[in-house]
Amino acid sequence: MDLLKRFFKKIESLEDAEFFLNSTSYILFLIGFLQSILFTFLLGSFRNFYMDVLLIFIFGVVIRFSRSRVSVLLLCIYSLIILIGTTLTWFGIAAGGGNNIFLALLLLFFSVRAAKVSFQFHKLKDTKLVWKNIWIRHVIALGFAFILSSSLFISSVFIAKSWGITEIGSLHGEIIFESLPISYILLLLPGLPWAKKRRMYIVSEIPS
Repeated sequence: MDLLKRFFKKIESLEDAEFFLNSTSYILFLIGFLQSILFTFLLGSFRNFYMDVLLIFIFGVVIRFSRSRVSVLLLCIYSLIILIGTTLTWFGIAAGGGNNIFLALLLLFFSVRAAKVSFQFHKLKDTKLVWKNIWIRHVIALGFAFILSSSLFISSVFIAKSWGITEIGSLHGEIIFESLPISYILLLLPGLPWAKKRRMYIVSEIPS
């Protein structure tokens, strides 16, 4: 009960902001886990929705370890798209969206609040962006992501030829081509060797 009160309380300190952002990342992991169960065992269509689950897990990882304001804004946009698709499916206007409108609303609520708290976190910490490091980190991440994605594609072609496979399934094709943006996002995480000495933001003043 105390955890719930602390989670929904007004953000007044850096510790409150960190607690909320960490908790939000765990909630995203939980939502992704619940969605995977829903799609696999109840709808029998995890293959069609695996990217939704994967993106939620990735957003959870990025929010937990990088405190990225861009990531929470993208999460808000993504959550809104999910809610619109789920609502249209719910009312029978369109097909192909999710069916759990409660989870979609929950995801949007936490996304919007996470975005607000993320900006409060950086304001309380008085951080300043380091544009040079931002550009360098993005170039490095994009370069490695391109190498990984290209290697995966070339390896799949060689394996297909050696096994006599003439056509790659749609799922395998999606995994290969979507590996570029996914690896690009993950390679921006601050715990990687080239990122430790190239912080995207610095604390200009240690809060009292």
